[in-house]
Amino acid sequence: MDSIKQLLASYKGETYDLCYRLLKDYGENNDVFEFVCKYYQGPPENGSVSIEQFFSEDEIDEYESVYGDTVNGLLRGCIKKCNFGIIEPQKFYEALWTDICVVFQTLKERAFAFYYVIIDATIPYQYLGKPLSMSNERFKELVDKNKDSIEKVRYIARSKYTQRTERASLLLSCLDEIDDFESRTVVLAQAILILSQGRLSRASEVDSLLQELDKRIQLLEQHTSDQSGEHDSE
Repeated sequence: MDSIKQLLASYKGETYDLCYRLLKDYGENNDVFEFVCKYYQGPPENGSVSIEQFFSEDEIDEYESVYGDTVNGLLRGCIKKCNFGIIEPQKFYEALWTDICVVFQTLKERAFAFYYVIIDATIPYQYLGKPLSMSNERFKELVDKNKDSIEKVRYIARSKYTQRTERASLLLSCLDEIDDFESRTVVLAQAILILSQGRLSRASEVDSLLQELDKRIQLLEQHTSDQSGEHDSE
């Protein structure tokens, strides 16, 4: 795999053309797919090895329109199966590539699916375990049960701490006070929502301030222009 690793670090061209070349030169097998998924880090800044063009931009647009959702579905399905224990995590790439080869028949289709997987934010895959799921009724029940903790989170969000570590440490202490896993999860979910709303609020305040500054600058420029016109008429 050393030659593939060198190519990933030095290629110049489009990533989808790279995927086609990899399958063409090294074979349509799981080992190549898994290796590239694990080590691909995006196009190198100063690539020197030119990759032959196999796809036109119009073809890629068409493939994305026709096959993009299918590839995403296969990827999300394998992730869920691994996290829920249906597929062993170490066999994730093998299972995904098998699914791709069943659904897509031609080299170009498989190269596109290859490309669409490696540019996804969830690749390289990391096993996270089975996530907690609950009904809306249960969620509301736990929100009500932990309303004091959630209110404490709101207070932490409103506090004027300058360091993120200060706020994070207080949030961790708040979670540590909660005994059961379900309640901690619900409070954390509410904390994520509260803190994200706080960021949006602050961003909105900054935008309003910038808009007000723009208005002030425009008025000042207009005032300066009017004075200049008065001097010229004199």
